[in-house]
Amino acid sequence: MIQYNMDFLIAGLIFLLILFVHFVRYKQLTGISGKLFWIFIVGAVLCSISDLVSCMLIQKRNPAYNSLIIGVTTFLYLMEVLIPYVFYGLIQILRYCEHKMKKRNIMLGMIPVIFMESLVILNIFHGQFFYCNTNGEYLYGPWYLMIYIYTFFFVVIAMYNFIFHQDEYGKNELRAVWEFVVVGFVCTAIEAVYSQYLLTEFGLIIGIFIIFWTLYNPQTVVDSLTGVFAKGYLNQWIPEQMKRGQKFHVLQISIWKLKQVNKLYGNSVGDKLLIDVADELNQITEGNYIFRIHGNQFLIFSMSQADYEKTKQEVMELFQTPFDIGDEMIDFPATICGITDAEELVDNDMMLAYLEYLILLKPKSDKTTLIENSETTRQGFLYEQRVKKYMNTAIEDDLFEVYYQPLYSVKDGHYVTMEALSRLKHPTLGMIPPDIFINLAEKNGQIIELGKLQFRRICRFMKSHTALMKQIGSIKINLSPLELLKTGYSQELFKIINELELPYSWFQFEVTETVATEYSEELYKTISDFREVGIEICLDDFGSGYANLNTILKLPFSTVKLDHSMLDGICEDQQIALLYKNMVSILQNLGHKVVAEGVETQKEVALLEEWGVDLIQGYYYTRPLSRDDLLSFKVS
Repeated sequence: MIQYNMDFLIAGLIFLLILFVHFVRYKQLTGISGKLFWIFIVGAVLCSISDLVSCMLIQKRNPAYNSLIIGVTTFLYLMEVLIPYVFYGLIQILRYCEHKMKKRNIMLGMIPVIFMESLVILNIFHGQFFYCNTNGEYLYGPWYLMIYIYTFFFVVIAMYNFIFHQDEYGKNELRAVWEFVVVGFVCTAIEAVYSQYLLTEFGLIIGIFIIFWTLYNPQTVVDSLTGVFAKGYLNQWIPEQMKRGQKFHVLQISIWKLKQVNKLYGNSVGDKLLIDVADELNQITEGNYIFRIHGNQFLIFSMSQADYEKTKQEVMELFQTPFDIGDEMIDFPATICGITDAEELVDNDMMLAYLEYLILLKPKSDKTTLIENSETTRQGFLYEQRVKKYMNTAIEDDLFEVYYQPLYSVKDGHYVTMEALSRLKHPTLGMIPPDIFINLAEKNGQIIELGKLQFRRICRFMKSHTALMKQIGSIKINLSPLELLKTGYSQELFKIINELELPYSWFQFEVTETVATEYSEELYKTISDFREVGIEICLDDFGSGYANLNTILKLPFSTVKLDHSMLDGICEDQQIALLYKNMVSILQNLGHKVVAEGVETQKEVALLEEWGVDLIQGYYYTRPLSRDDLLSFKVS
């Protein structure tokens, strides 16, 4: 008669129950793998409990319990047959392969399961696995080791999958399942040799914990603030839906006013609003398929067109209604982007990139707006993706060009400076709009490398055409936010200038209005470096955003360029004309030169000359010129 050591089993069961309760506390995963893992945990709990009860009854050695022992132990064996198959099904679902192949493998795996389950049930009659004698003793039958061979069979299949199909699993999946197999195999092998140590279920429990912590960790699956699914789970859920061929539609909600709310009312109020939003969205969608992918962004997935339309309408109504923050009601508008048939996109990254593209189409409005995909937006997005793909080649092979647009001096009657503008020509798409490839370079972390390539090109042009530079005086060069805020970037530019032995006075760096409003010590340090060596700083696009005179006073700008949008209506509307005129006067009284951007008509030129604008830039005088066209252009 075997004397079982139940310490491992009891400890493992306690540990598993704690894990089970912890898992139940969080939102259950809605994908197939999440549901299968749920079955896996429940099966392990039932297996451990039945094993413990069986051992306790066996230890009593009472013939009166024989039937009960046979019944409980039969249930235990049935679970021990089922669990390896559930594990096998889980690792099939985790594979990135065709859904038909997964389904075929899972169906084939049922054959040995049905065979073994049948033998276990028939054991009640033939006692080949186990039986109880008339003295109440529990004894193993001649087929006892078959259950271990069966388990080993599924382990071998799992190992085969990992060895020959490693490219179909993610790194986390490979690591977690390998660890599960090793722990389970070792514990099962020990129990097969030393049957008094109940280590099979203990190894199973440790393996489940490894998978739980690696693949279904609530910290990555569920957003800790709002309780909806987190982005970490989205990266698993989307490929799973696409592999299954599941149709779905998606709404992205971007709450763009969150930063202002945090500043005005504090982060606690902002957090409460996010929680309230998540609760409302759960009520709208009955808690399914909601993800928080960024601090202020949610995704809602619908599996039917009708559900998508209903959800879209209710979400629009939600954000058109003020939110209660206790003492007052505040507007909490959002930009809502919708994609129908999102499964047609290549992958998760492509879908998120398309949503980001749609957000950029948001009109200037303080209201909740809806932007839905259309054939036009899809073509625009695909165009941008083609440009993005070409960017790597263009930077690696230095395929960018520099165009130059001269600025006319009203006082001197000729061109006195010019702006350097980056241009890119695609072999089939033609000239790419600068705002597209520059924005892509900034998002992809390529802008600093691109900036230095273009700066070297400009410097080489200066070095080769010193006579032109003596006539034109200087070249204005735009610097991106990332360039300005990069520690030591100014010294990198000085090094290039010094290598070519160029005077610093030939350079003027332009800072956009957006950058100037984000005042920081890093920005001030970089601009101070430029000023110390005699490089002038120009504020670009003033009037296009939120900059004010306080912004100008903070930083030592020598020149301010008024955005072309401020010219709209100056020839027809006296108030607009008066505003522009007074702005010119104020800036000049503060000691700044004023440049009028985007000038295209004689009427505009006449007014600007009358108001004493220092420099005029626009198509009225000249478009941006290529290097060769500039050299044949009369600048004086």
